[in-house]
Amino acid sequence: MGRIWVGVLVVLAIVVGVAAQKGEKAEAKCPYCHEDPALMKAAGVLTHGPIKIGDKDSEELERTLPVARWLYLETAHLRFASALGDSGIDQKDRERVEAELTRLRAALPDVPVKPKKLDPFLRLHLQAMKGEEFYARFQALLGVKDADFPAERDIDAPYMGAGRFLGEKDKFEVVLHVSRDNHRRYTTSFSGVAVNDSFRWHFPGLHKLLVSVPVEDADLKDDRGLWPHIVHNLSHTFLCAYKHFSYDPPVWIDEGLAEAMEKEIDPQSRTTEGEEGSLRDTRFPADFGAAATKLVQSGKAPRLAELMGAKDFSELGQNGSVAAWSITRFLLEAHAEKYARFLAGLKGQLDANGTPSGEDLPGLQRKLLREQWGWSPADLDEAWQAWVKAGGHAPPVKR
Repeated sequence: MGRIWVGVLVVLAIVVGVAAQKGEKAEAKCPYCHEDPALMKAAGVLTHGPIKIGDKDSEELERTLPVARWLYLETAHLRFASALGDSGIDQKDRERVEAELTRLRAALPDVPVKPKKLDPFLRLHLQAMKGEEFYARFQALLGVKDADFPAERDIDAPYMGAGRFLGEKDKFEVVLHVSRDNHRRYTTSFSGVAVNDSFRWHFPGLHKLLVSVPVEDADLKDDRGLWPHIVHNLSHTFLCAYKHFSYDPPVWIDEGLAEAMEKEIDPQSRTTEGEEGSLRDTRFPADFGAAATKLVQSGKAPRLAELMGAKDFSELGQNGSVAAWSITRFLLEAHAEKYARFLAGLKGQLDANGTPSGEDLPGLQRKLLREQWGWSPADLDEAWQAWVKAGGHAPPVKR
């Protein structure tokens, strides 16, 4: 249901190390939680598998996509399947990694201090921990909590979708492939579409969304580049799932928010969306804040009315993507509560029969701007540009 997303390529303005995949003998059990119920609970882990992920159980995944070893981990809101090997730790990135390991070590005492590399189990535990932290971040920006989402739709209550996971019935899933060939085979098996780059898919019958990532290119090999990329893709799935994925959110909002979340992790990370290659060759600025300021000062910034008319990522282009990110940062930082209500109205439109409807989303956006701010699109342009000119783009806070 909704747009099929294909082709996601990461471009980073940083240098990351490339770790070799090593054919070392796999651990029989996780050496950190030891699959001990008490330790797993402390770390927020429900299981290391077997699990069903996508439309396949883990046995079928391993049978159809043989690798050295698949590892699994499920938390309260997420499931991961990973075929990745070790990841190196760039010395410049050591401080961030140590902070993450310290948080994880509070639950799992056997997490090493100052390891030379991150092994597959450690990578997976860190991704799961950060995945739940990001889920909480996204809930906070939406102004919601788990209890706001009933397991089934309650027609006597305000519409919140059809399930407990932001409005979907099942959890969000991330599949990490060691090769692009396996990623292509996997995504083709359920979508019928062969894609080279990261791919997001909604399973309507299963009521869940999945991200599949080929971790083959140098800029994704280590977790310094991989995690912001995963966050970008999860932001798209979280927003689409909000109050159930019954229709596509406006492209400028969807992409602007995903960029904002990615750059909270690493301001220099850039995931370029592409539909059949439409944006993969586009060169984007390393510093979005400086680019947004230049656009505004030059008088060449796209107007919100233009952004609202974009039907896909290619129609945004470079300037539209920068503007969408910048407007999103403005709304997040200067109008957080109203922005949350704006998103709630945008993802909760019902028709006369009480059915979710994506009809006339530009008109809906204008209506919500009036309700929340008393603004027209031109008024938002003016307020946003004044914020930019006043120095609104301080470096994003890393989370």
